[in-house]
Amino acid sequence: MNKPLTPRLEKLFSELSPVDTFADVGCDHGYIAEKMLETNKCERAIITDISAECLNKAVKLLEKNFSGKFTAIVADGLKGVPKADEALIAGMGGEIICDILKNADHLPEKLVLQPMKNPEKVRQTAIELGYRLTRDYTFKDVKFYDVITAERGEDDYSPDELIFGRDNLRQKGSAFREFIGLKIKKLERAKMKAKAERAEEIVKRIEKYEEILG
Repeated sequence: MNKPLTPRLEKLFSELSPVDTFADVGCDHGYIAEKMLETNKCERAIITDISAECLNKAVKLLEKNFSGKFTAIVADGLKGVPKADEALIAGMGGEIICDILKNADHLPEKLVLQPMKNPEKVRQTAIELGYRLTRDYTFKDVKFYDVITAERGEDDYSPDELIFGRDNLRQKGSAFREFIGLKIKKLERAKMKAKAERAEEIVKRIEKYEEILG
């Protein structure tokens, strides 16, 4: 491998399971597909990107050592992509990830999702499409990120679990506590400048965050 994965990509890689066929949707440089093949965590990789230019970077990377073990497809998400056992969809807005899942020709048995925003919409969509969310938590690599893993099955999330993530509510890990703590501080500053009606709304949000932290 040319270079180690960033902490964010390493975290996503750690959530991927050994499978026969792995799909990296919006693969960018192809680093995770490369590591999946390099570590024999998959037999074959499918790499996709909506940009032919970006996809070509990943093709050049994988051709060095894995020619014949991957398929590269210029695609809008999973549209027109062969069936894979597992797919990674990361580094995109939550609404884009939702559209990719809803418009897929084939949905895999397992998903690893990392939305940049609107994770609650991703959770809801995955459940509606027949997935059980197996891992769902916040981690930090300079910024805060949500990672959601899902497998085929039924699930029932509460409203708070949809907003905050089930594992975050159950375990209250350090990254999640820091993330919510920063939100509270930001709201406290906003409250000092807000007019009465707005300030009352902010207080309710602060109280909700404090309740979530316990």
